[in-house]
Amino acid sequence: MKEYFKFDGTAKRQEYWAVFILSVLAYLFGFVLLEGGDTIGALIALCIFVATLWALIAVTVKRLRDAGLSTWWTLAILVPYVGTIATIVFGCIGSKKAD
Repeated sequence: MKEYFKFDGTAKRQEYWAVFILSVLAYLFGFVLLEGGDTIGALIALCIFVATLWALIAVTVKRLRDAGLSTWWTLAILVPYVGTIATIVFGCIGSKKAD
């Protein structure tokens, strides 16, 4: 589990999509906790959001490294609408072949 929060190494497409789908589910759970309206639920949701965002950024950096692209492309996710397309493209491009 620690490996999903580290920025070193590479991530294959399967690992990228698994973390992405789990992140979406975690965000949905966090929003359900926020709807409860209590302070404890909001704090737990905040922890979920921060941990999920960290893991998602880490696996995106690893995926870009595996594809042979610059890790600065991670910033494309922050652009509205472009980020959605970038997420799909990052998850679909193949791995760079080792020499």
